[in-house]
Amino acid sequence: MLDKINRLLQKDAWPLVFKIISLFALLGLIVLGLLASSNDADFLVQLRNFNLGNLLVWCYWWPLIVFSAIFLGRQWCLICPVELITSFFAKIGLKKKRPKWLLSGWAITLFYLLILFVGIQVFKVHRNPTSMAFYLLAIVSVSIVVGLIYEKNTFCRYVCPVGYLLGLYSRLSPLGWRVADPDICRNCKDKSCVRTKHRYDLINKSCGVDLYPGKLDQNDYCILCAGCLKTCDKYQPSGANGRPNPGLRYIGFAKDLLSVKPLKNAEAFFVLLVSGFVISEILSEWRVTDGLLNYVPNLILSNLPWENTAVAGLVYAMVIFFELPFVLWLIPFLLSWLSGLKISFSSFTKYYSLAFLPIIAAAHLSKGVLKISSRLPYFQHVFSDVSGMNTTRLFLEQKITLAANPAWVNFVVSMSITLFIAGGIVLSFAIIHQVNRKLFGEGVRRKLYYLIPVAYGSIFFFTILLWRWIY
Repeated sequence: MLDKINRLLQKDAWPLVFKIISLFALLGLIVLGLLASSNDADFLVQLRNFNLGNLLVWCYWWPLIVFSAIFLGRQWCLICPVELITSFFAKIGLKKKRPKWLLSGWAITLFYLLILFVGIQVFKVHRNPTSMAFYLLAIVSVSIVVGLIYEKNTFCRYVCPVGYLLGLYSRLSPLGWRVADPDICRNCKDKSCVRTKHRYDLINKSCGVDLYPGKLDQNDYCILCAGCLKTCDKYQPSGANGRPNPGLRYIGFAKDLLSVKPLKNAEAFFVLLVSGFVISEILSEWRVTDGLLNYVPNLILSNLPWENTAVAGLVYAMVIFFELPFVLWLIPFLLSWLSGLKISFSSFTKYYSLAFLPIIAAAHLSKGVLKISSRLPYFQHVFSDVSGMNTTRLFLEQKITLAANPAWVNFVVSMSITLFIAGGIVLSFAIIHQVNRKLFGEGVRRKLYYLIPVAYGSIFFFTILLWRWIY
């Protein structure tokens, strides 16, 4: 199967044709979002589900690309229209060298922080179709500006937070972009896959994200553009054997995580933010845990002398997306440090953040399943009114109703998310075991790091257990 896919990717039309299709789809989603506008909070609660664009982006596209990253690698990047856009503008742009602050990874982490704190909590880009449309336009605009200024494919590697997250999740994927025979690359004379002269070709192009395919051994940064496959095929010398060499390969589930390649500081901080975000995503589903989640933010807001929705959003973001996960990360570090296991906090975050990833991914998968299943009844109405404006009014006037999902759907959902979380916790234990072996010798003190899956994983497991199975 993979051989057939790789042969398909050798052709000039692939994956270009998918990028063009997804570009038109992106434009359509933006238009659908702009068709629906309201300042009524109660109206927006339902409009987000009846507007076809908002429904597809947040309840189907986003969960499905998370799913694909975990099980198939960065396949979304293979067909992403923004990669095509930024590559085109890089071809005609200034091609400036990228500054160190951009190469460090902190720009992309701060961009994600801005999206979480301002985009989600202040402008509600996931709950307002118009805000969703402007969010998509902003991503496209940033990709154009970055492409016009900097060399290569800077946006996809150093600016795009979606690709960043998918890259981290793709460490779980059993598929990855690798070469079939490293010796062929080692003995290669032309190195067409990284040659400057092919850098800005839109089809047969060398790598634009600073990778050398011959030494590629993890999934994080490769955007699966298939450019190196095409150049290796097109420019191979006559009589060459084993080319094209790069391609999609089976590498084994979670191999990139279990091999314990540490994250950079910027990546670790990014994971910390995501670890808080998925707590919010899961616990907000049940009114009991949602009340607990909002207790501290509401307590802070009740002592402020004014009311402001933007301030409320920022307070919630600071507490839930940063302070809560920071405490959860700090506890095992402090306990192990006090027990005499001296390790810097920087080293702890770069290595043990890997143990959070499978639980975070499992929680993200669970939220995706919940969204996909809970929004199925809306499809009965969305295609007759793609803006959702009229349908939302009828729904609020109780002139139309939504059909309930069958009981078997709810059972499958409950079983799936329970297994996802349990699997994430088990894998987290395995990763900690590997990290401990790499960093320390035998000893009892290092076992304190197993508090990571115990403390963090139990937040999700017991929430789902109580909500979906007991109450």
